[in-house]
Order: sequence, then C-alpha cells, then structure tokens
Amino acid sequence: MSDTISSRQTALVESRTGFSISLNELGAVLSCRSSPVPFKISLEEVDWFRRLGDCLLSFYKAQNALYMASVAGQAPSWVSQYLDNGKPDHIVELGRAKAFKDEVPPIMRPDVLPVHGGFSICELDSVPGGFGLAARMVDYYTRLGHRPVGDITIEEGFVRAMAAPRRGQNTSIAIVVSDESVDYLSEMKWLAGKLGGMGYATYVAHPRDLCYTENGVSVKVGGCDIAIDTVYRFMELFDFRNISKWELLTFLAKGRRVRLAPTPKSFLEEKLWFALFHHPALNSYWEGALGAECRIMLEEVIPATWILDPTPIPPHAVIPGLSTEQGPAQSWDRIQKASKRGRQMVIKPSGFSPAAWGSRGVVVGHDVCSADWSRAIEKALSAFPDTTYVLQEYKRPVRMTLPVFADGFRRIENFVGRVRLSPYYFIEGGHARLSAILATACPSDKKVIHGMRDAVMTVCAV
Repeated sequence: MSDTISSRQTALVESRTGFSISLNELGAVLSCRSSPVPFKISLEEVDWFRRLGDCLLSFYKAQNALYMASVAGQAPSWVSQYLDNGKPDHIVELGRAKAFKDEVPPIMRPDVLPVHGGFSICELDSVPGGFGLAARMVDYYTRLGHRPVGDITIEEGFVRAMAAPRRGQNTSIAIVVSDESVDYLSEMKWLAGKLGGMGYATYVAHPRDLCYTENGVSVKVGGCDIAIDTVYRFMELFDFRNISKWELLTFLAKGRRVRLAPTPKSFLEEKLWFALFHHPALNSYWEGALGAECRIMLEEVIPATWILDPTPIPPHAVIPGLSTEQGPAQSWDRIQKASKRGRQMVIKPSGFSPAAWGSRGVVVGHDVCSADWSRAIEKALSAFPDTTYVLQEYKRPVRMTLPVFADGFRRIENFVGRVRLSPYYFIEGGHARLSAILATACPSDKKVIHGMRDAVMTVCAV
C-alpha cells in the first residue's frame, strides 16, 4: 500500500491549539518512525489486558510478601539472598524499612509480545519510561478522531497513583529525572506541562534542584520554593551515588515527610522474579498467594526463566525445566555447547546494573555464533553474585503489518515487523487501572524489540 497524506488530515491536526502536534512535530517527538493510525487490537484483547493488570499487581504483592518472609526466616533464605546479591548494605536496608513495608510500585508496565497462541511477557518494569510519550501520542491520535485504549488517561492515572496521604489530588508532585534517565526528560516535561494546564501542581526537576529541610522537600520554581508532597523517582537505584543528597531524600521518605514513589525497593526491580515464579520449590507459595485464576494466567504468559548461578550441581540433580538435545541439563556447560536450534534463549542482567534496562546487556542465543554464546554464558556466571544474570526462553513474536509514514510524511506505506505491546497501569484503591498501551514494531529480522531508529511507535486502539 502507498498513499499520500490528505490535506484535510493535515489541516485537522495543524488547526488545533494547546498540546496538539502537527505531523512534522510528531516526527520530532519520536526518534523512530510513526504511524498515521493507532495499532488495532480487539475488545477481547483489551479485556485480557484489564485482567492482566490486577494479576500483575497481585504478583508484586506476593513478591513483596515472599521477600519479607525470607528475610524473617519464614520462607527459604535463598530467595532474599538472590535478590540482595551485589547490592550495598544501605540499599538492602532501605528496601526493608518499616515505612515501606507494604508498598508496591504505583505504576506498572509489562512488555507483552503477541506470539502464536496468545501473549508472552518478556519483562515487567516498575520504574517505566515512555508514559509521557504515550500520553502525547494519545493526545495526537485523539485529536485526529481516534479512540486510543485506556480506562483512565495517563494524566489522571499518574496524578491518582502519586497522591500523597491526606492530600489526594491536591498533591504537589516533583518528577525527578536523573542524568542516567535523561533520554526521558522531554516527555516528562511535556507531561508536567499538560498536568499543570489541568490544574495539578506538577514539576520536573533534576536531583540537585531539590531543597531539603527537616520538615520536607521543596523545589524552586520562578524564584519561589514550592513544597513537594510526592517525589516520583525516575532514577535507577544502582545510580544512587550520582543522585544529589540521596541520603536526605530517603531519610525524609522513611520519616513520611515526603512520599517517594516508587519506594526504593531494589528487590522488586529484579528480572529474576520470573525464575522464582517457575521454581518448583515455590509452587505452593505462588498458588496460595495468587489464587488459581491469576496463577494460571501468569503461567501462560511468563516464559521459563533460570538464574545463572555457577554453584556446582550434584551429579544426581538437574536444572529444573531446562534441557538440550542431549536431555535434561545437569550443568551450564551443556547449555554453552547447545546448537543454534537448542539455544532459543536470551541472557540478560537481572537488575541493579546500568546494563539491566533499555535492552542493554541482552544476548539472544540464536542470533550469535556458538563462540559468542559460550562467552556470554561464561561472562554471566563469572559476574555472579555481584551481578546476577538470568536465562530466559525466547518467544518469537508474530509478524504483523501496520501503515507508517515515509519520505518525510509525504507517503504512507506498509511496514511488516514484530510488535511489542506495553500497557501502562496506575494503581488506585488497590486496583490496577489500564491506561494507554504503547506499541513498538521492529523489522522482522530484529530479535530484540525496542525504540530503535528503524522501529515504529504508536499506541493501541480498538
């Protein structure tokens, strides 16, 4: 298919005021390609995403409870040991603080792959980027007459999820973006500007822009000090050394003089939870903590995952659920020597590392030669326990076709690629509210889907 952009469509966009963006501005917002329409999903799929949100919230609550039980000696000690590996003592102690005891992330974003027969979740992010961009794209497509998916807008969802105790929607919010996360600064500024226009006190700040007293946190705006109720932590915990006055911020958060969201629980930001979910020794725990319906749903979508632990395996034992052409794996050496067909797997850092986000540090087994695969396994094993890596079953996304702009928005053509759907959930009143679903499509030959230059990004609509 190839078509030209109608003058009516262009005029419809460019005649709008406020936060609307023209076709050319859409290109400026994205570092990749864009589509003239949202990515279409069915009503049944929207309902599936709704149900997934509450199951993932239950999963986070169960993770939190299991970790705390492990620390207290009421669950296997190796659970918390795995999750605490490689972290400074003060980060571990911070996550265990009583002030944060029952807290779970207020924003969730799973990365969901449409695969043959359903969906697969390759990752689950509790400090997600992209929701400012998704809000801006929803704004764009809505003004073109589309109805993007979302039971609550990102703007309303964010305000409600960030509400401080006793402040409700009068909460003043500082979105604090570190240097490590600077790529997301512009979208957060747009979101804060939109919320400010809606009457919500929302500001974007660098960590060094925050001011501290014994009573709380403030940020300087136009020469005035504005008291802040909630700090949205768009900062990675592994980067704490580069975050100005980090100790003061966490001290005030523990004293409940400011809300820090998400709470600094490094153990909830680990990919190895997928391995713990499939661990045979924890089956009864997950069954009781999640309930039958959520347990079944998550079993269907969480791929088999293993912790790359170099501890020798006894001769009579095997790595549960892991096998090669020669049979059940009794050592990582057998996985290192697997054929290309037998290494349909992915290696990735679990967390608390600069390589653990943004598709950094990911190695796809059947996308590299056998020597590189063997080196990747060896690197992961030798990094333990300072950095924990996981091995995950690779699920191939199905190929899909969607229209994209071409030649500087002068044409529309078909793009064939593999898609990742990233729904944003905001936690309110103990429930996960489904908001926008960001769709990212990459060329079919790419094994890892992310916002690369030749990718296409849009949002979902029914």
